[in-house]
Amino acid sequence: MKNLFLLGILAFLLTACSKNNEINGLSAKNEKESSAQNLLAITSFYVNGSSGNDANAGTSPALALKTIQAALWKTTDGAGATIYVAGGTYKERLYWSNSGASSAEPITLTNYNNGVVILDGVNATNSAQNEMIAIASKSHIRIDHISIANNYRSNAKGIYMVGSGTDVHFTFCKIYNIGWTTNSSAVPSSTDNASPLIVVGSTGTSYNEIYIGSNEIYNCNTGYSEGLTLTGNVENFLVECNVVHDIKNIGIDLSGNYSWTNAPANVNFARNGNVKNNTVYRCVSPVATSAGIYVDGGKWINIEGNTTYENSTGISAGCENNNNNTEGINIRSNFIYNNVEAGIIMGANAPNSKVINSTITNNTLFKNFSKTGWGGEIHLQNTDQLSIRNNIIQSASNIVIVASAGYNATNLSFNYNNYFSASGSSANITFDWGSINQTTYGSLAAFKTATGLDANSTYGTPSFVSASLPNPNLHLTSASLCVNTGFPSFVAQPGELDIDKDARVRNGRVDIGADETAY
Repeated sequence: MKNLFLLGILAFLLTACSKNNEINGLSAKNEKESSAQNLLAITSFYVNGSSGNDANAGTSPALALKTIQAALWKTTDGAGATIYVAGGTYKERLYWSNSGASSAEPITLTNYNNGVVILDGVNATNSAQNEMIAIASKSHIRIDHISIANNYRSNAKGIYMVGSGTDVHFTFCKIYNIGWTTNSSAVPSSTDNASPLIVVGSTGTSYNEIYIGSNEIYNCNTGYSEGLTLTGNVENFLVECNVVHDIKNIGIDLSGNYSWTNAPANVNFARNGNVKNNTVYRCVSPVATSAGIYVDGGKWINIEGNTTYENSTGISAGCENNNNNTEGINIRSNFIYNNVEAGIIMGANAPNSKVINSTITNNTLFKNFSKTGWGGEIHLQNTDQLSIRNNIIQSASNIVIVASAGYNATNLSFNYNNYFSASGSSANITFDWGSINQTTYGSLAAFKTATGLDANSTYGTPSFVSASLPNPNLHLTSASLCVNTGFPSFVAQPGELDIDKDARVRNGRVDIGADETAY
């Protein structure tokens, strides 16, 4: 996250997991929870933009309200309710007025009878509000099967949730055409921002138990902001099965240590969560290195089972704010291919900050650094206590790992990786150790001997089902040398799965790479 400014907040917006390297996070819940709601005394309201009237009671389809905002005002704080919206386009900017009673009795906004509901920002009501849906310190809420579109203005937002609260689900929504400008070729300055979906924990009490699942966020001109953002005092979250693409900067961002959130410094970072099984592509900033998935100052987060391609960088963990550390980031079982720069960038770029106590395990990196030139699959910056193990690392060139000059990478552990490069020979593969000892190693044997790293790593073609860009199939064939050859003592962490959500270990020994085969 780079200098995101939260401007234009209206006057009516008033004012866990264990801290270790492996966080289970939240379990995916039934997104609509319809069966549970049918057993409870939850008030139902109906909205129909074509035939409704806000003078109606809204308690049946025949007495439907005309606007969604009228239905939100009819909810009661601390009581469950479901707002069913008939298909159509609604020119409204919404303010979420109340909290639900509990996880079993939330306030839910959803579509009626599978209709397509679109909140459209063009000529929408409440024009002074930058957000299409503004939520301030509300709990036990659900937004489901709602599309949000066409909000172009300075500091535009799709869904904006700020303050503190618990138990919030955003599911099966489409958010698109959110931007600081309609000009897709415009080059932003640091004050040009737009946020399709953003959660900001802004007090000493966290926003927690957040589930963001099965949404699509796309075609957004975000400037220096991101497609999906969790920042400030936010904890215990699961971001899964979303598709985020064609964003003019970072796709998914978990960040911390930004003073504008107003959260106390000791809790001012996203933490204790999972980002799993998302597909992120074509997230590229016109002004800076961005990433499909980025942890910037967050802590104790698993990045697992994602597919990320054609972004600026595939996945990155760093820290942009000086004198802070990013900690406990586990990047595991991801497919990462054909990104413009490195597949993974690991380490802070602020001079007195580091990424510490983190892992890169069982990923499949394939032909990244598509812009060509001097660059590899993994780039290291300021990092300490980093383990890189059980990864397939296949380069489009002969360069595989770069310890970037000007940074400090310490206490590295490499083992049981499989390398392959354009040369087709382990005698011609490059490890650039510029920031460590200003040496470039031109073969796998030389790298092993000089550094003591990668003692059990191998060189050879991984034998993918298909290795053809732009749409490779990076699952392993039965002939792959990566099958049952990973770290012999590997034990999967609780909840850890492979790229297909299958068991991480089969047949007694883990495979190398993101795919765990049944062979």
